[in-house]
Amino acid sequence: MLESIQKETSSRELPRVWLEALEETARDFYPKPKEFCRRAYEHATETWLRILEEEYGMVPDPASTIKEGVESHIKIGVEAGLFHDPGEFVLKEETPDKLNVTVVRCIYKKVCQDMVKEGFSVKNLTCPRIGCFRAAVLNLTGIDAHYEVTNFEEDGVCEGFIEAK
Repeated sequence: MLESIQKETSSRELPRVWLEALEETARDFYPKPKEFCRRAYEHATETWLRILEEEYGMVPDPASTIKEGVESHIKIGVEAGLFHDPGEFVLKEETPDKLNVTVVRCIYKKVCQDMVKEGFSVKNLTCPRIGCFRAAVLNLTGIDAHYEVTNFEEDGVCEGFIEAK
């Protein structure tokens, strides 16, 4: 017997469905889906922050460093219901220009699992969480950075970094 899905759960699954579809489509058409996804994350993050401000009066904290940009994005993400709690992420500033990020519980782990099964190296994973954090850094600080996944575990723990170009 199937259990019914509560509306709150269902509404949280819809973005996951669209993100997985976007990433699968990028892999269908592009030999380097990370570049396509990087731009999609930028557009999505910019739109998300604009909607929060214009429609809900929620403005992220000012940020001037990579770490502050990610922390601000996480904070407003928790307030807006995008993330459950800030404990889902571990941030460690290696230098002011490089932030190590661990995603402890990722709802998008299936995307990465599929990519690894298809033969993608961990380095080439697109990582929606770290990718959107990089986009938030660009949006909130103006710092252009790149990101890379350095480790992915089947249980959904993902590690990587964001580094200024």
